[in-house]
Amino acid sequence: MPGTGSNRRVRMTEGETLAGAMLGYGASFAFGCLLGSVFLWGLWLTVRRLPTADHPAVLMLASLLVRFGITLAGFLLIARVAGWEYLLVAAIGFTLPRLLMKHRLQATLAGEDPQA
Repeated sequence: MPGTGSNRRVRMTEGETLAGAMLGYGASFAFGCLLGSVFLWGLWLTVRRLPTADHPAVLMLASLLVRFGITLAGFLLIARVAGWEYLLVAAIGFTLPRLLMKHRLQATLAGEDPQA
């Protein structure tokens, strides 16, 4: 029936159910959020150590390479196991921790309650 949206379909592989696809997308999103959180946590640890570091440039470069390596390995794993659709969902999940942290820091700097 045209106009009712019946021609829209979720793209699934042979033998895959809608529930399985949604579970896969949810897992990819959660894994992307985990990768984003690990990336930001590593950055936070690095920035905290900079004032006392003997070689701050080396610390920043090493941290950057490790964080990029972990992130790239995670995205490569998703791409090889699940495909580009799941990789896109993971990339969206990767940005969520950054957006939440930005909102929380802006609220804290403005003197508001970050939990609101």
